[in-house]
Amino acid sequence: MRKLEIITDRISYLMKEKLPEYIEKINKEENDGILLKPFTNTELKQENLKIPYYTFAFEEASQSRKDRIIGTIEYKFVIELFLDKSSKNHVQEFCRYFAAICTMLDEDEFDYWQYHLMTAVGTKKLILRLKLEQ
Repeated sequence: MRKLEIITDRISYLMKEKLPEYIEKINKEENDGILLKPFTNTELKQENLKIPYYTFAFEEASQSRKDRIIGTIEYKFVIELFLDKSSKNHVQEFCRYFAAICTMLDEDEFDYWQYHLMTAVGTKKLILRLKLEQ
């Protein structure tokens, strides 16, 4: 379980410390009047957060038969984005946050995981799958 702690700590660090840079970068690149706000998560307490904010949780660890043979394990995390649903650009904002998170993970030089896969489920929930050696 030590690896799970390392991975969880790294993703938490990236979401809190590095993601604002990527959000700012997307705002400058797009320049179409839709401005993403930084997430309000600044500490572990989830009380009285203002929109936008996210939740991040470990969901499961799994191994396929192939994973057992080659000695890897897959971790699944769920990231939920809580955005202003009254915004007329809600879907575009979600897509841009999704892109910012994906780019951040792609550019991160953390050698611990072999690969990552991010998928969206609706306009709120992101599934992050990480595969690493046991």
